[in-house]
Amino acid sequence: MFRKIIAKVLPLLVAMPFYAQHASGPDTANYKMEIFLDDSSNIINGSETLTWKNCGYKATRELRFHLYWNAFQNTQSTLSKESSRIKARMKGMKKKDLGYCIIKSIRTSDNDSKELIDITHSLHYIHPDDDNVNDQTVCSVNLPWPVDPGDIIVLVIQFQSKIPKPILLTGYRKNYYFIAQWFPKIGVFKGDHWVCHQYHSHTEFYSNFGTYDVKITLPKKFIVGATGTQVNKKDNENNTVTYRFHEKNVHDFAFAASPRFIQHNETYRFDSKKNVEIILLLQPEHRMLKNRFIKAIKNSLTYFSKTLGDYPYSTITCVDPAFLSRSAGMEYPTLFTSHAYFLTRPGIPMPEATTIHEFAHQYFYGLIATDESENAWMDEGFTSFMDSEIYYSFYGEPYYYKEYFGIPFTFKKVKIPIEAVDSQIGVSYFRHHGSKDIMQRYSWNFFDYESYIANVYVKAELMLRTLKRILGNDTWNEVLKNYFIKWSYGHPRPKDFFSVLEETTNENWDWFFDQIVYGSGKIDYAVSNVKNKIISSQKNKIKVNNKKRLKNKGIHNPLKKKTLYKSEVTVSRQGEVKIPVEILVTFKDGSNLIKQWDGDYNWKKFVFENRSPIISAVVDPHYKIVLDINRTNNSWTTKPSKFSSFKLTSIWLFWLQHLFESLALLSG
Repeated sequence: MFRKIIAKVLPLLVAMPFYAQHASGPDTANYKMEIFLDDSSNIINGSETLTWKNCGYKATRELRFHLYWNAFQNTQSTLSKESSRIKARMKGMKKKDLGYCIIKSIRTSDNDSKELIDITHSLHYIHPDDDNVNDQTVCSVNLPWPVDPGDIIVLVIQFQSKIPKPILLTGYRKNYYFIAQWFPKIGVFKGDHWVCHQYHSHTEFYSNFGTYDVKITLPKKFIVGATGTQVNKKDNENNTVTYRFHEKNVHDFAFAASPRFIQHNETYRFDSKKNVEIILLLQPEHRMLKNRFIKAIKNSLTYFSKTLGDYPYSTITCVDPAFLSRSAGMEYPTLFTSHAYFLTRPGIPMPEATTIHEFAHQYFYGLIATDESENAWMDEGFTSFMDSEIYYSFYGEPYYYKEYFGIPFTFKKVKIPIEAVDSQIGVSYFRHHGSKDIMQRYSWNFFDYESYIANVYVKAELMLRTLKRILGNDTWNEVLKNYFIKWSYGHPRPKDFFSVLEETTNENWDWFFDQIVYGSGKIDYAVSNVKNKIISSQKNKIKVNNKKRLKNKGIHNPLKKKTLYKSEVTVSRQGEVKIPVEILVTFKDGSNLIKQWDGDYNWKKFVFENRSPIISAVVDPHYKIVLDINRTNNSWTTKPSKFSSFKLTSIWLFWLQHLFESLALLSG
């Protein structure tokens, strides 16, 4: 009996370290594709050869595939049901303008004879996340034999994808095409189970790394940008052209095509002497923004190379999307879409902010590659944090602006500090919506879209900025560097980042993450009360024979008062989250001191006996805890000071932001 148990358990024990090290590494899923884009029917016909390796620790006789564009074939898909906005768009469209992705055939080779075996008949749609039988964004295929851990299987797939008009992130707008999540893409076999979620509202994507070799044939008039490096371009006799793109160690493939693109190429050279080619595909109406796009990309490359490491690929392609194409602000391996206004000016962070943000995804989405469906904050939060760091480092504080009828209006006297997170979302977004959910949730399980944004983007960035200020720049940069080195190509989960932080600082941070990541409470510390009371006052008599000498020296008050004050400062915790804070107390004679409070109980009273009264008290004087939802109650003062002006500014910005939000609501 014991031998039988060992025989079953030993292979698992051997395979699990293999899984832990290689489950997400390069060459797990390699794609070789040839596709034909017909711009008259807006249909892609393609063949796909997939070489897939089982990096789990259990055999599987099932393969699962994403067919994302089936979310666009009718209003019965889970995506449509979860989003009234998507559903309304699709209801107003003709059937020929919708989309789909169909597997026409799928075959695999026999392990012995290498003969292709048709397994198309075993294909069936599944809905692992809900009970929506009408959703066809995930399919399952049964195999004639199991694929053991470490084994490789080759599949040959014929498919057809109907390109939709703009619904969400992809599609065509007149003669502009942005093609993303468009082919049958295998899910991730993680340990002993499949991670292959349906297409949900405000949920992005997750897949294994591999090598992509893709040939794209389409009419000659099109200029094409895509994931990877263009290795060949061949003119065909039928007035078409075939582009070939190739890239290793990426986990997706997207491309853009338009005859209107103005292409600009420029080389960036790292200090290490490595080069990367910047490819910018501009809309003609944005040609005057070329230098702003290029500078934003170069600034991003510079910052990341100094903080985390050189960008590892040889190209980076920025696509300026067509107006109303609904493809702006998205990231794919070595390629991203930005966003720009026709009327803009320096100080308005467009196109810089979006360009920097989407480039930053090349590291956290592209290289570290967290699962955006299950751990979205790990991608969007880190990316938002880094894009703020880059923007403020190179451009300073942006102007506050609001968009009316597609035109940005600038408020030049209002600049947005980095603690406010974003000029269009702002910390108020977190204040209003953040407590609806905890940060760590599957993306489609958030209460609503506002809660998703408040937690995945805003709260996550505020948390990381708080950590940076608590740790200090040097330690924080070490944490980031260690995280990047350890988890590049690794698909880390929350505990993996937490472990890096603990290893780097030699501290346990469970108390912090339990409250912030796995809790929905708010941080709000305040100065509740300050009292000054005279407890003794006496006069020292000066001898009469000294009075004349003192008077001759200009000292007209021969009596010197010695007054002793008993002062109290009461600080309170008005939120649920408990975190250590500092209190800066300043006395009238110019002296000051800092007291520490663990922030655990509801309130804490500090008592002082001093010959000078307190004139100000500030909780968190160095603004380390940017997660604090209300800075207007953090200080008390008896006279104007830098803290009182900060408090007045905070209150003014607080109400100004609400005014702008109300105006935006009324204008909408």
